[in-house]
Amino acid sequence: MPYRLLSFAFVALLCTSLSAQQMSGIFRGSDAAMEYAEQLSWEEFVANNNSLNAKGFRLTNVETTGQGEDRRYWGIYIESSLPDTLIKVNSWADFVQEKRTMAAAGYLLSNFQAYAISELDAHYIGVWYKNETDTPHKIWKLDSPESLRTRTEDMAKQQFYLQEVEVYMTPSGTANYLAIYHYSLMPIRNYVHIDTDEDAFNKDLWQRQRSKVRLVDFERFTAKDGSYFLGVYQPGTYDSQFIVQQRRDDFNGTWEQLEKNKLKLVSWEIRD
Repeated sequence: MPYRLLSFAFVALLCTSLSAQQMSGIFRGSDAAMEYAEQLSWEEFVANNNSLNAKGFRLTNVETTGQGEDRRYWGIYIESSLPDTLIKVNSWADFVQEKRTMAAAGYLLSNFQAYAISELDAHYIGVWYKNETDTPHKIWKLDSPESLRTRTEDMAKQQFYLQEVEVYMTPSGTANYLAIYHYSLMPIRNYVHIDTDEDAFNKDLWQRQRSKVRLVDFERFTAKDGSYFLGVYQPGTYDSQFIVQQRRDDFNGTWEQLEKNKLKLVSWEIRD
């Protein structure tokens, strides 16, 4: 096949793959300026992150898609005077050490991502920014929905409140749960809800919305023991909307319409 035809075939295959992606997103009422990075290699993502930092934007949400080391990266940025520090390491022990080093230097872990290389090995990505309020924070790696629920309850008793959950799968389908907890003097009722039934999850989401509780993080994943829907909730009365599992083209159209109504995309989940 001639090179030009081969190139056209590759581009067509890539476009088909992108349009088939399933995307979910949390939108929140905001006047803040936002920027987004989509489908970049790690080198491109780091360069883009540095460029946006220089323009006054901070990374608040990082996602990755792909298999093993063959990956693409996605980011959500908000206008901020606090630039972020983006770090990727090759083991959980290294990630814990980076967290301790950054905390000692006065930085707060705000977001993370992980992906498995094998059953035992995974790479971890963390996003930090200067901890101007000196907020103590903790990270945990857990092995089941039950342990996540229990840890969240135990941490709340110590006034550490759940901020975000990241779930990554090993090649065999074992789920690993990473959780960030931030300390607060003021009690913050936060919640984690995990369900295997999508209708039940959506009903619970609707009830929480009516009770002035807002979804702030979402994970949908398929483990070897079934499919799961996970939500992290915090009190809030602001306008918000949750869009779940739309094809990329449809999601982009919804996104454009919501932005016209001053609802900004603040968190997303992408599935190839």
